[in-house]
Amino acid sequence: MEIVRNISVEDFQKLHILVGWKILKDKEIENALKNSMFVSCAVEDGQVIGMARVVGDFATHGLLCDVIVSPLFQRRGIGKAIISDISSQIQEFVDNKDEFMLELLPTKGNVEFYQKCGFKYEPNYMDGLYKWFKNKNIYGQNCKKHLMRLNSKPFDSIKNGQKNIEMRLYDEKRKLIKPNDIIIFHNKDNGERLWCRVIQLHKFDNFEQLYKNFDKKQLGYQENEASSPKDMEEYYSKEEQALYGVVGIEVKLMES
Repeated sequence: MEIVRNISVEDFQKLHILVGWKILKDKEIENALKNSMFVSCAVEDGQVIGMARVVGDFATHGLLCDVIVSPLFQRRGIGKAIISDISSQIQEFVDNKDEFMLELLPTKGNVEFYQKCGFKYEPNYMDGLYKWFKNKNIYGQNCKKHLMRLNSKPFDSIKNGQKNIEMRLYDEKRKLIKPNDIIIFHNKDNGERLWCRVIQLHKFDNFEQLYKNFDKKQLGYQENEASSPKDMEEYYSKEEQALYGVVGIEVKLMES
């Protein structure tokens, strides 16, 4: 068996007929294939015996559809091989981007098959299945992404390479952050975003201790500005600091 990444209108139609699906007009099939992001086709002895394709926005989301294996060739691992090739194509695509989510609506009785192909099934969350593909050059193993909103001043300080310590309460949300994770800083004033890698988490009982351990420039202050841990009480009370502790999130700006 050979896996190829194209299929003719005629073979597409034949597979639909073999499994009893709706017969389409040739022009409809031609347009469908032309607008597909990815196509994978199984061929044996010159005969097309299976296929799958992905339609999507050519950016972040896609839908797996037309997953067909000829009845005479089912239960031989052909469907899994086709899905594996589709996954390889998506990974090649996403390694030049950020991430991509592939979704599908399985036909009756096929949920387990797609789970074995790496798709997640969460019936309390959604009816279909899904699988995330992430850029391996950006996301390390178990790497997660977090969004933080900033005013223009601290945002620009990170952007120009001065500020590398983001100060936050060490609450349940911040405890989810780990070294090597990614933080996307969002400028609340103009919507601009910066991608930063988490280098280390520096934990303290309060901001007074934190301020003693870093140069004020690292915290976002200019050379001619006075720095004080009391500045953080505008955002976090002493009671909150005592309850949760605080954290200095050391980050490094990623190349765009």
